[in-house]
Amino acid sequence: MFSTEPNAPDIHSNGDAGPAFPFEWTKRFFFWGMAILLFSGIQLDITQTSAAEPPSPIGCIKTVQDKASVLRGGNSIPAQAGAMVYTGDVFLTDQTGSLGVIFRDDTLVSLGPNSRVKIDDFVFQPERGGFSFLSRLIQGTAAFVSGQIAKLAPETMRVQTPVAEIGVRGTRFAVQAEGGE
Repeated sequence: MFSTEPNAPDIHSNGDAGPAFPFEWTKRFFFWGMAILLFSGIQLDITQTSAAEPPSPIGCIKTVQDKASVLRGGNSIPAQAGAMVYTGDVFLTDQTGSLGVIFRDDTLVSLGPNSRVKIDDFVFQPERGGFSFLSRLIQGTAAFVSGQIAKLAPETMRVQTPVAEIGVRGTRFAVQAEGGE
């Protein structure tokens, strides 16, 4: 009907069976529509799985003496040299314990006996200009040797104590806190 060729088939009729074009078009549309939806679903699934990846380690425990542990997600884990540490970890030592941690930016933190330190935030992404180190000395004694974060973005390196917050500007220091949150 729409063709200018004299012997072209009529796409709107299928002999006595009625119009053929709408049914064929519907089948193709349904097939490709389902294929696209299925593919999109797989894409979304992959994206959601990627977003749920475990956090990246921010450093590792270098030294442990006597009894020390790490609180992570409500669980107490015995501290072991070589163990990875993560944002949110709380480091604990007993009456004779000590613990040394090195972070990805080369910051060193050493805890003395009866100490408790929490790492509230750690970001070291120099390629993006992302820097942050926020720790909290809850009780005890800790010594800090600042790393790259304090050198590249000193305003982002902070240590909180029960009574004050220390802004680190690329140095070594020790601090003691009597205890409390």
